[in-house]
Amino acid sequence: MQTDRPSPDDGFHVVPIHGDAEQRIHSNSDRQRELILQNSQSSPCCNLDLRNQPQANAVGAAALIFLTGGIHIAWSIGFDSSPGELEVTNHIRICWFIAAIIGALLGGFFSRWFPYKTLIEFCSLLTLTGGIVMAVNSMDPDALLAGRYMNGLANGLAIAPTLAMAGELSVFYKRGTTTSAAEQWPTTIGIFVQIMCSKSWDVQSEFTEEQFQGLLSGVLGAIALLLAFLLSIESPVDMLEQGNEQGAILAVSRLQKPRAVSADTYDQVRDHRTYVDHHRSMGWRHALPALVRMSVLRAFYALSLSMIVTFTLAWTSTEVYGDSAGPYVLFGFLRLMGSFTTSFALDSLGRKIPLLLGLVISGGLACGLASRFAGSRLLTFWDNRMALWLLLIYQLFAGIAFAPSSSFLSEAFPRRVKRPCIAIAYTLEMIVQLGICQVDLSAIGSDGSYVAVYFFSLGGLLLAGFLFSVWFMPETKDTTLLQAQFKFQEFVIPPA
Repeated sequence: MQTDRPSPDDGFHVVPIHGDAEQRIHSNSDRQRELILQNSQSSPCCNLDLRNQPQANAVGAAALIFLTGGIHIAWSIGFDSSPGELEVTNHIRICWFIAAIIGALLGGFFSRWFPYKTLIEFCSLLTLTGGIVMAVNSMDPDALLAGRYMNGLANGLAIAPTLAMAGELSVFYKRGTTTSAAEQWPTTIGIFVQIMCSKSWDVQSEFTEEQFQGLLSGVLGAIALLLAFLLSIESPVDMLEQGNEQGAILAVSRLQKPRAVSADTYDQVRDHRTYVDHHRSMGWRHALPALVRMSVLRAFYALSLSMIVTFTLAWTSTEVYGDSAGPYVLFGFLRLMGSFTTSFALDSLGRKIPLLLGLVISGGLACGLASRFAGSRLLTFWDNRMALWLLLIYQLFAGIAFAPSSSFLSEAFPRRVKRPCIAIAYTLEMIVQLGICQVDLSAIGSDGSYVAVYFFSLGGLLLAGFLFSVWFMPETKDTTLLQAQFKFQEFVIPPA
């Protein structure tokens, strides 16, 4: 039977572990092991994907919850059809972010008390209930508020346990794709769906856009509940930490097809045990360098797609193409394509190359866009058209830049504080969105200087992030979680 650890004769090679990590791992003979990487040119990719499919299935319910979250994020930052009969207060607009913050802190600090399956079932039920509340109530601000609070709470509760679990459930050579496709890709799909919906919805229809959101969230919540019940698998790392080695062996065997206990199963369990042993004494002091990096990266992620970005898209699109929905659809599609293509290339191309490429190009495009608005209150048609196309292309590379962030979050932190650290980084992202939503867009009017300041600042931050990432972000492709942790403990990344 084929295993995850083929022999070197089959075209695989051993990657050694260097530096302090080598001394620590080889200090105990029981912790010695070999990390075997697949030669991409001769690998049976389809067979590998099929064999490892249960690992992605195990977090599939959470991915559907994040998809509904993307719909609500897009609505919150301005992609709505603005029906005249429903008064959208600032509280309704920002309540999803507030609920997500509360949920993230609860999930980050207290989720270890509950089995992952139970937690995701509860989040799915929240998503389902919130969707039903929105779907059956037309033009009711209180129902909309309640539904959005429940959806935000579900997304916040799920984020830290899911990213922590996804990294532990995946084999090392599929971890990048599994983690990014579990969070970044579904969130971006949700944003794209809401953009399409907002630009095609008939505001005269008795069935409102918000009711459609609720219906879609309810359906996805029901499917997520079924997937959570049938396919969720507890982390073998959790079971080893609890002393349940037999449960860990069974969990590892369920994470691959065909399901069987083999020599490879015991090999993976031994790796997990090494990971647990090394992380028993690691805490917040070891997590701080990675927490700073990931908090900055997720804050940039929030800035890259915010209410002011939506405002700028609406401004330039209206000036150039009038009421056409084309620029909006292309905006969402390019962001989706950037996230999609990168999510499925993280285990071949690596994490750092897309991050650096996306940051430097999107930063340059943001500065170019800002220059169109600088120095003049009255923009010409050509300035608006250039700004619009720069904004569209910018979204493609922003999607590329931030797709690896989910993988980094799953790898960066010591196990004992991983969930709280993920929650803190996510909370900062939500706080940035909240802050931007407090901007009074009516005060901007036709004064492009405010837009210029925002995009000059954003472009400068993204370019600074590029330089920051060159020296401070490690490449974690084809590493175990333990090796990735060693890399993140170094604040300055040594040259390869």
